[in-house]
Amino acid sequence: MFEIPLPFVVALLLAILLVRLTLRGPAGPVGRSMRIFVAASLALVIMVGLRWQFDLLIFRFLRPLFAAMLPPIAWMCFAALGAEERSQTRWRWLHVIPVLAIFIAILTWRQWHIQVDFLIAVQFTGYGIALMVLASRGEDRFAQARLGDVGSVRGIVAVVGGALIFSGLVDGLIALDFSITQGTNVATIVGTAQLVVLVVLALLMVRLERFSPQTTKLTDSVTEPAFAQRKDDPQDNNDIAEDDAILTAIDEVMCAQHLYRDPDLTLDRLARRVVIPARQISGAINRRFGRNVSQVVNEYRVAEAQMLLRTTDKPVTEIMFDCGFQTKSNFNREFGRVTGMGPRAYRDADPNPDQSTPDQTTPDQPFGPIRKLFSENARS
Repeated sequence: MFEIPLPFVVALLLAILLVRLTLRGPAGPVGRSMRIFVAASLALVIMVGLRWQFDLLIFRFLRPLFAAMLPPIAWMCFAALGAEERSQTRWRWLHVIPVLAIFIAILTWRQWHIQVDFLIAVQFTGYGIALMVLASRGEDRFAQARLGDVGSVRGIVAVVGGALIFSGLVDGLIALDFSITQGTNVATIVGTAQLVVLVVLALLMVRLERFSPQTTKLTDSVTEPAFAQRKDDPQDNNDIAEDDAILTAIDEVMCAQHLYRDPDLTLDRLARRVVIPARQISGAINRRFGRNVSQVVNEYRVAEAQMLLRTTDKPVTEIMFDCGFQTKSNFNREFGRVTGMGPRAYRDADPNPDQSTPDQTTPDQPFGPIRKLFSENARS
């Protein structure tokens, strides 16, 4: 009976995932990073299958070399999603050092008997921990991801980091098995690890379903800002007046250009429009609102949705798209978070909104969260 080795089954699933990412996955830097990582993982899994299926000298040499290249690729793919990471390309050559060290260990194995699998285990674990830390950071570390997708991107980075840590433990077990039993249990260890990889792939597929296709062409055009660029000084960020100046600049751009209507809006693009570093924007919003940038942008969208629900007969779904939402679940969740009810119930209730103020002079200018914050502060 013909049987397909488990590594090649995993390779087939990775190939399907790569095709799915190419045809229906997120566009822009996020999609590119994910495609590169999956392609590198596919090459490694194929090499693992060839190594244990045919046990040729060339595959023994290439398998650890392919493995050594995966963690730096993963880090460079996902760390590059931060707005500030693009200015740090001059340091990327440092990621060559661990790969070079493992390459030298492979070449000199007969002379020095260095445990190559142990070195790979340390490398995988280190990069995995680094990715887990990256996933726990703020929105500015994923400034090139769409604001609505930041949570899913962070989840994927955490899954990739966990997978690298797990792979490091597997390589450590392989090195230990070779040193104790001359590799008697390696096949069992590799097979069990591949089954876990199948579960990880399933998790990634579930995460990918939370992405929606990019609908607009990204542009980096910058208009004259209402707020001059400031240096990224932590002491300035602690000043309420400084934070309010940043919020004022954001509100003016939001109201004048209706950036919140763009479903593909990213923190990086918002930072370019107001010419303020992404970290300062994220910090000011977090300190003044206690929420993240995505939530505040969604509050602009909800404010306009409330206005359209009150003043027009447009279908709810059309209003959802007009305001910048792309999925009904996200629209309903955010609308309920802001108003305490669903959009249909809001329209049926025909409430007399408490956000009506003299600042809201035209239907095209919904009273956004920043002006509402300033208004509440002025009354208190």
